[in-house]
Amino acid sequence: MTTAEALDPADTVWITGYNPELGGWNGRGIPMKRTASHEWQVQFTTRDSAMAFKFTLGSWAKEARLAVGRPFRDVAGYCGMDTAFHALSFSAPQRVNDGQVTGVLTELVTPPDPKGRFPQRPMWVWTSAPLKPGQKYDLLMLSDGQNCFDPALTSFGVDWAVDEALAQLEAEGAIPPTLAVGLPCSFEPDNQRRKEYGPGEVGDAYAEYLTQTVLPWIESQYQLTDRRVFAGSSMGGILGFRLMQSYPDLWSGIVSFSPAIYWEAGGGLVVDGLTPWKAKNYFWPQGKRAYFYNGGVGLDAALQPGIDQMLEQLKANGLKLGTDYQWKLDAKANHDEIAWRQHFPEAYRWVTSH
Repeated sequence: MTTAEALDPADTVWITGYNPELGGWNGRGIPMKRTASHEWQVQFTTRDSAMAFKFTLGSWAKEARLAVGRPFRDVAGYCGMDTAFHALSFSAPQRVNDGQVTGVLTELVTPPDPKGRFPQRPMWVWTSAPLKPGQKYDLLMLSDGQNCFDPALTSFGVDWAVDEALAQLEAEGAIPPTLAVGLPCSFEPDNQRRKEYGPGEVGDAYAEYLTQTVLPWIESQYQLTDRRVFAGSSMGGILGFRLMQSYPDLWSGIVSFSPAIYWEAGGGLVVDGLTPWKAKNYFWPQGKRAYFYNGGVGLDAALQPGIDQMLEQLKANGLKLGTDYQWKLDAKANHDEIAWRQHFPEAYRWVTSH
């Protein structure tokens, strides 16, 4: 790393990140060595194939503002990388929202879970224009809804820009009027988001709540066509994958970005959507479209082996690439909303073009 100015002799640059070797985001993972007045280096190994990290002067009040990419965003890494970064300054992170809300976005509350398993949470309903009496709408449901429409609601100030994408597709005549519903993820501790979106007892219960309570409520409130698409990324990507297996009659298609189909997350945590699928004899419904996408950098690189196994099984099932499902790899893309924003218009256009 190089710095714009020579740091004080008492300062130390630290690399800190998600991985245990990098301190688990404690702000002081591994110290770097000063090799010149403006230069710092570090070499280390990590047991995980992918990394997410930042640089600090020992606390989050002095985080590096990098010259490339979004200044205070996570940096993606992978085993064997040899990369130079340039820090413009060190300060408390400054939030910058990238984007805006286009169309009509309304915040509501999810319907109560009849079995009391999941608390009510906000949810967001979007249309490109005010609802028209008598107009029927296609339905798009999205996981991690706080990251889909409004950058001010997101963790990092970048949204999927689903609103702009759908509005543009409607204006082009590529899709009919569409009602999009964003459901937020859990922010509760103990990996609750992973449990709700992934395979397992909690995940099965959440899928049941989503399909048997939330979806019927939406259908009771709005005039909808028969087309229903589910979209999600990462753990939300595997949620869509699971919904198509368990409730195929409810969905016309899915958009699954960077899906965590099989992922050894470290610390003994494994997300495994392949074994439950095998138990169902790799069932996949005919006539339902799925668009799968993954990047090639950082966490997405670690997800690729599981995605490869999924793609091989879809092929073995007799499904045809380009007809029944679509697959795209963006080798230079990171595991983040910026990449998903770029690929969403093409993905949704394809899923709905039949």
